[in-house]
Amino acid sequence: MMMKSRDKGRLSSEGLEQLLMQGNHATLPELFDADPTSIRRKITGLTYSADEPLRKAAIEGIRFLSEQRAHLQPDFFREIIRRHIWGMNDEGGNIDHSAPEIIGAVIAGRLDLYREFISILFYTAVAEPFFHESLLAALTMIEKSQAGATGELIELLEAEIRNREFL
Repeated sequence: MMMKSRDKGRLSSEGLEQLLMQGNHATLPELFDADPTSIRRKITGLTYSADEPLRKAAIEGIRFLSEQRAHLQPDFFREIIRRHIWGMNDEGGNIDHSAPEIIGAVIAGRLDLYREFISILFYTAVAEPFFHESLLAALTMIEKSQAGATGELIELLEAEIRNREFL
């Protein structure tokens, strides 16, 4: 059962959460087409959840939307990447802890459009140990979309993590 908000007939945040948790991505492109900004806001909000399965489901939803719609709206998805790069650089205390995975999801969804952002993602996140886990998940997601896409970046990150553990 899909929950829709009464005011505008759009899918509620709770309805989106249910779709993502069920892995039911078939209706996401249609919902996105109706209101891309609203879906971006809602799905991004779910990536901040303390509920790890929900957070991962939201990130997978972003990957799916990128795969299905980035070719139609490449600048919209490029803006998602930019917003989260900015979020990783925020010095105001509002750290976007899922930013590397969100960026990785967009890249993995359409590597042909966003490959250029792999190195930017890596070098923005690798300097901050707080992002290492999310960066590793992002690089792994990208690598799954195309073997060899991340080059040696996963190995470099793993070495960085090992070096920090010994300090």
